[in-house]
Amino acid sequence: MLRTHVDGARPIAAFAVIRRDERGQTLWLAQWNPKWGVYHFVGGHKRPEETFRECLVREIGEELHLCEGLDYRISSTAPTHLEFMDFSESKQTQTSYIMELFGVELGPGACSKVESDADNRWLSEAEIQAGRTHDGRRVSPAMKRLCEAIRERIA
Repeated sequence: MLRTHVDGARPIAAFAVIRRDERGQTLWLAQWNPKWGVYHFVGGHKRPEETFRECLVREIGEELHLCEGLDYRISSTAPTHLEFMDFSESKQTQTSYIMELFGVELGPGACSKVESDADNRWLSEAEIQAGRTHDGRRVSPAMKRLCEAIRERIA
């Protein structure tokens, strides 16, 4: 989950981009955020003493209960660094964000761990673009924006 950086300047966060292909379709791992009432990528607030990567490892441990090296690996490809303005629902104002997105690959046993938690869900491209899951739950507008940034980088 995003929180304002300790200096109050702007939210700074790291997120895991975890994808899988299923029947020719890319699915993206998202986690339910009860505070926001939306699905979003796994990740969150970067502490001042952390690097973005250290933040990501901590957040994956806290949110998915996975261990780096044993359950997943972070891509050696440089993360996608984004700085942008967007509307913050929690602040009800335009907010400046800094985020880094890391490709993450789950190990063989990690998928079952992740899928055993009902707060985690694989979302289709159509659900992300629509801002709603097939059963009507909201998907964060920021997730759509971040997926677009990832696609632009890959293209």
